[in-house]
Amino acid sequence: MKYILKPDFTIAKLFSDKTRQRIIELLSEREMTNAQLASQMQLSKPTLSHHLKLLSDNKIIKVSRIEHEVHGIPMKYYSLNPEMITISDDRQINEDVKKELFKSLFGGQTREELGDKVSLVFLRLLKSSIIESGIELDRPMYHAGYNLGKNVFSKQIKTSEFDSVIKEIADIWSELKLGKVEQIGKDRIRVRDCYQCHKMPDVGKPLCPSDEGIIAGILDTVLGKSHYVREVKCWGTGYDYCEFEIRVDSHAYDR
Repeated sequence: MKYILKPDFTIAKLFSDKTRQRIIELLSEREMTNAQLASQMQLSKPTLSHHLKLLSDNKIIKVSRIEHEVHGIPMKYYSLNPEMITISDDRQINEDVKKELFKSLFGGQTREELGDKVSLVFLRLLKSSIIESGIELDRPMYHAGYNLGKNVFSKQIKTSEFDSVIKEIADIWSELKLGKVEQIGKDRIRVRDCYQCHKMPDVGKPLCPSDEGIIAGILDTVLGKSHYVREVKCWGTGYDYCEFEIRVDSHAYDR
């Protein structure tokens, strides 16, 4: 099964815990009470209650109904909140990814007609294959991008003022045909026609961790401060552009 969450860093962090993953897996099959979950998972009720509260507070699960036992004690049944999380079959997602990619990227064109686009098509198909395999590469891709930003791209930046650095990053993206970058706020940039994910289907997660790394590597090196860079919108999460949140952080973003 594949769990597709609405993109949110806090929720994603909650979802990374193995105990909570198991709770979600069990609740994807049927609604269950605290006691049933505790018995199934061999956990104490207080421990399980802690995890249920975290999931409930973040609206990942909800109380679906309440029944009363013989002694009048309310018995809560928990289920997944469909507004926050849906369950899909991996094979169906993989087929959807392939169909959408071939339809939107190739569109029946030949290699000659595609021209320079063929390398982008290959990159996106490769990314699709990685998603399909289940291999988690966000961390290494982020760090690979960070090293590029720090050791390569930062050397092309001629200014040391934030807004001007963002403008130069936009120029680099344009020159290398990586996308069209615009600053939409003091801590946000938007990228259209992204070389990595343009026209990729909604797979429930951002697809550009290496770009997070490149941007962070450039900013950290040029401005001499640690920056938190996170992709908050992406073709991979149902948008038709990428959007990155950027802020100074004394604790660098740890992937």
